[in-house]
Amino acid sequence: MGEPDDDEPPLTVELLADLQAGLLDDDSAARIRGRVRDDPQAQGILRALNRVRCDVATLGADDTSGSGAPDVPPEVTARISAALDGEGNEPGVGLEHSARPHIRPARLAAAVAGAGAVLAAIGVGTVALLNAPEPTPSTPATAQHITVSTPPMAIPLSQDEILELLNRSPDYGPLADPARRASCLGGLGYPASTRVLGARPVEINARPGVLLVLPADTPDNLAVFAVALNCSAADTGLLANTQVQRP
Repeated sequence: MGEPDDDEPPLTVELLADLQAGLLDDDSAARIRGRVRDDPQAQGILRALNRVRCDVATLGADDTSGSGAPDVPPEVTARISAALDGEGNEPGVGLEHSARPHIRPARLAAAVAGAGAVLAAIGVGTVALLNAPEPTPSTPATAQHITVSTPPMAIPLSQDEILELLNRSPDYGPLADPARRASCLGGLGYPASTRVLGARPVEINARPGVLLVLPADTPDNLAVFAVALNCSAADTGLLANTQVQRP
């Protein structure tokens, strides 16, 4: 990555992860984002971090058992760290930090927690399959024996519909209160002062929520989150999320 100014820290993987996690103050975050716009290497690292965040956040939101995620094996954590390191250590590019920085910010913890939720879901599903009784051919099927699979949680708007929100006044629904909205933004890893580019109420699989369009970590994308009506810093109630290209 490019040489930093004397008074600016280098754009290490650790610093960029702190930026994505919303751990920097507003002024520092604005300066770092400005430098990222001119640094393709930093943009690549942020894209890798964002892929981990988006994937595990969406999968983790499906864990509705309330039992919590189990401890994640060390090899899972190692694979997540390796994925992040791989984006920042491409051949021929010298990062300003040493050979292998230690990744410790909140987003990696969120990734591990999300992976634990996935493992929990797999474990419950496997036990259910192993313990399911053998079907009896002579027993006719009835309505009570028929189950309908739940559709996957996904943003219910097309890309064009999402971009159209940029030209409307945001409809925050229950998040119209600035304090509640700031708390929700903090839970998503954004500073409280982040400008929401678009918002409207949505419903996903009969679960009401609020769709928020926010700046992504790279200038050419928008981050789209569908959160619960009671979204807060403690629990966003994330229903689904995605990214779209800016117009």
